[in-house]
Amino acid sequence: MRYLLFSFLCIGFTLNAQQFEIVLKGQIFNAPSNELKVVQNKGDNKDTIIDQITFDEKGNFEQSITLNDPDYYALRLDSEQKINLVLRRNDTVEVYGDGKQLFLHSNIVGSPASADLNEFLRYNYQYKKELDSANQYLRENQDKKKEIQQAFQSTFKAFQGKKKRFVGKHPNSPALIAVLPALDVKNEFPLYEKIVNGLEEGFEESPTVQRLVSEFDENKKRMKARQPIAVGSEAKEITLPTPEGDTLRLSDYEGKVVLLDFWASWCGPCRRENPNVVKLYDEYHEEGFEVFSVSLDRNKEKWKAAIEKDDLKWEAHVSDLKYFNSRAAQKYNVSSIPFTVLIDREGKVIATRLRGEALEMKLEELFND
Repeated sequence: MRYLLFSFLCIGFTLNAQQFEIVLKGQIFNAPSNELKVVQNKGDNKDTIIDQITFDEKGNFEQSITLNDPDYYALRLDSEQKINLVLRRNDTVEVYGDGKQLFLHSNIVGSPASADLNEFLRYNYQYKKELDSANQYLRENQDKKKEIQQAFQSTFKAFQGKKKRFVGKHPNSPALIAVLPALDVKNEFPLYEKIVNGLEEGFEESPTVQRLVSEFDENKKRMKARQPIAVGSEAKEITLPTPEGDTLRLSDYEGKVVLLDFWASWCGPCRRENPNVVKLYDEYHEEGFEVFSVSLDRNKEKWKAAIEKDDLKWEAHVSDLKYFNSRAAQKYNVSSIPFTVLIDREGKVIATRLRGEALEMKLEELFND
């Protein structure tokens, strides 16, 4: 068999059993020219032109295209306006759209995955416009930071909800790829894993999906290397003195949802995060939420002053005043702060490194189910 393959290559024959044809047709009006390029991204952030379509004076077109792989493609006009497509074997896909705003105003027939893909990409595009606008307004009005952030909170929550609903509605669809650029991988790793598994299950023949699966495997290795404790495992016991010299144990709070919070008076990001933790403590304490703060301070008086100044009203404040050599920090492999571990009522780890909106969303999920 190897000899036969070598012979064919030597005499100039090209065999590609994977090549297949699909049909693209439709109508693009208001286009800057009568040319439409079929492009594929090979993973180097550069489009590779696969073929070119010429349409008539009314924007109508129909053409067979030869492809090497089922994958993600796009139809691109000379104006750089483009629409994204999922193309598989034997597809006949129709595209109708406005050439002036092809991405925003187009309709796809014959490829539900393509339609779903573009639906979420458009939603993400609009969200990013609102986010950019809010950030610009914030830069110009630093004195209104709190009000601006509170006003944008509903938009942020709506977007987070949209992401989760989209993934749930399209469990093994190639369209799931649209959600990946909208993820905070560090804080949404379970959702990231769910998306990649869904893509592999539903579109494993795609070279793009194969590349994403490889990237995910590497990211998962790095994530595990950084995580001091696995999600679902038992939280490690901490026994340390309070500022008054009493001894507290993390296990004293079994039966509660506990945020194990590593911080210090000298840590700027920790101090900026403290108001958010106080707010969440006030909101959920009566429902069974506790905070167990481990300080990596060296100076007891500065530690105590920071507790009072930031109004850290919970009782669980402990430290051995040994900086990163703290027994608790070493036990949890803490190399930077702020660092958090969220622990359930049975003493098992729910998540690590939750802060800000991510922590707020997780607590809302836990206490409002």
